[in-house]
Amino acid sequence: MKKFICIGILVLTAVFFSVPAYAADGTQNAETQGVITPQFTYISLLSPGLSINSSGKATCIGLASAYDNSHTTRLTVELQKFNAGGWSTIKSWSASSTGTSVATVYEDYYVVHGTYRVCATAKVYNASGTLLENKSLYSDTAIY
Repeated sequence: MKKFICIGILVLTAVFFSVPAYAADGTQNAETQGVITPQFTYISLLSPGLSINSSGKATCIGLASAYDNSHTTRLTVELQKFNAGGWSTIKSWSASSTGTSVATVYEDYYVVHGTYRVCATAKVYNASGTLLENKSLYSDTAIY
């Protein structure tokens, strides 16, 4: 009888505490699997942002920093409008930082109706002023 109860408990435990596992069929997108690597070599942070409220006030955000304490980061943030099949810059701001501190742009600008995005460009320089890396990222578009 004890043996029967022990076997019953083991079976119930196996049924209720098992975790389902599914094998991949190998057809998944290769980009969703693999090793995580840094996106940039010298830039540790580069982030653009844009929001436009109902009054047409566009809040443009850019953040950038370097990995190394001896490097300088120069950030340029451009508010761009889509016109006739292309993007044109209507306003830009800049900021800089040294070391691993974050260069920040947080500016408001009133826009007219249209489609907009923000382009954030980070340039990282070494201590002697040599450009090490120059990268740009774009925010999602916003329509006003």
